[in-house]
Amino acid sequence: MTGTSAAGDRITTPRNLINVGVFTAVYFVALFATGMLGAIHPTMIFIGGLLGSLINAMVCMLYVAKTRALGAYTLLGLIIGLLMVATGHAWVTPILSTVLGALADIITRSGGYVRTSTNCLGFAVFSMWGIGPMLPILWASDEYFAKTASSMGQDYADKFQALVSPPVIGGWLVLSLLVAYACALLGMKVLHRHFERAGVA
Repeated sequence: MTGTSAAGDRITTPRNLINVGVFTAVYFVALFATGMLGAIHPTMIFIGGLLGSLINAMVCMLYVAKTRALGAYTLLGLIIGLLMVATGHAWVTPILSTVLGALADIITRSGGYVRTSTNCLGFAVFSMWGIGPMLPILWASDEYFAKTASSMGQDYADKFQALVSPPVIGGWLVLSLLVAYACALLGMKVLHRHFERAGVA
């Protein structure tokens, strides 16, 4: 990525706050669209998550390039987490997404917002927030699957319960981290090849 780091920029500048709003909206639309695949079958929740990671890796690489300010991921995580709660997901989600957003901010800042490895790692760490909606399975599984049955039907809930377990959730967390990093590498290539040449980033 060309140019110098803007590590001293504030997230509260009008330009950066506009970036937060625009990119958060795009991120959530992509997240919602791919997440809807889960309505087909419980296994599609995971496929939709991987597809969402691919799309949002490109979104976030451009977001980091355009914003370059501490707090970008934190605000993204907070807003996305609150939107997830508003759409019926677990209360723990915004806590996790905000904390991981703060860690992602620290990681991307350490590379001056231009280093591929830290930009990709930052996105990968942030993406682990996606485990948040499933976490209540670990301590309130009966309530979780009863709620799933009321909204999606008993057959769907039974299939979902047979599919997930603590080891599966742990494995999904690791897989999400690795896939998100790989998707971010692709996102950086797209950023270099198309957006930088077009003068967008």
